[in-house]
Amino acid sequence: MTIFALKGNSDWCNILESLDKGEGRFGWSYINSANLKDLREKVKQHGWNALSEEEKDCYQNFLLDLKFGDYVVYINIPEWGKCTTAKVTGEYFWRFDDDDFNHRFSVDPSTVFVFDRNDSIVHPVLKARLKLQRRWWRIYHENEFESLIQSLSSGVSPTPANQDTGLRFLANEIQPFLVSIANSVHRTHPSYDLEGLIARTFQNVPGVLDVKWQGGRGDHGADVLVTYNEGLPLPGLENQGMMVVQVKSYEGEHWDTQAVEDLKRAFMYYPEAKMGLIISTSNSMTKNVEKALDDLREEIKKPIAMMMGPEVAAFFLKYGPKLA
Repeated sequence: MTIFALKGNSDWCNILESLDKGEGRFGWSYINSANLKDLREKVKQHGWNALSEEEKDCYQNFLLDLKFGDYVVYINIPEWGKCTTAKVTGEYFWRFDDDDFNHRFSVDPSTVFVFDRNDSIVHPVLKARLKLQRRWWRIYHENEFESLIQSLSSGVSPTPANQDTGLRFLANEIQPFLVSIANSVHRTHPSYDLEGLIARTFQNVPGVLDVKWQGGRGDHGADVLVTYNEGLPLPGLENQGMMVVQVKSYEGEHWDTQAVEDLKRAFMYYPEAKMGLIISTSNSMTKNVEKALDDLREEIKKPIAMMMGPEVAAFFLKYGPKLA
């Protein structure tokens, strides 16, 4: 798939009308002898200087490279800041019946979408390429463009971009790296080593007053006990709470409900605990684990969370010990 950005003319509304009829059009075709296929043969046989100055101006030979599956994006059509895109379904052809925009190619009318380049569904790197630059240019951000087309096709209601838009795209792009980091943590800190790493990490979390790494068979279901400040640093308003933490070193999908059962034992042994947390290096959990968690929340009537893969990686990167 090749993506071509095209300069249009906002005063020339026939572009949209033609797209709806399955025909894309491009300017610099204001003379009757501007058929690109004819001009190409003329150049092959007699050289570039065989063309008149007007023919040279109209020789937009990139249009001859259009093929099925490519996309065109008209910049500032139908108005400034808006873009209109369509999927190409046929090669270039010529029909001279207007003052201009006689270069033509077939498009699929069902793929015609109008959007604002400042919408939140437009990736920032793509937005930068959707500003008018010249007569035409290539857009090389295929993945970002495909994601935009999927959003437009699914009928997502666009909203204006804001300061959080870039952060949302950034979060999506770094997700694979966080998964990779979680897998590395799993490999370098199996079993009890992971419990120790989590305990060290909690020591750097603001508001945490004490961290106790239990370890071994006598942990009563809580690998780590975290005491935290839940009040205000004012006389008479200071208060402490305790959280029981169960740590599991997994790779792939977390399917075992043992962590939930262990956490239940921890609440039984530490009734003063106000919340619970399961930390797993797995990337996802099965429905039976999710159901077991919901059942325990309903039974204990206390907040219980599960931190997995990418979240564990982000937690470690933010609060964990320095690597060097």
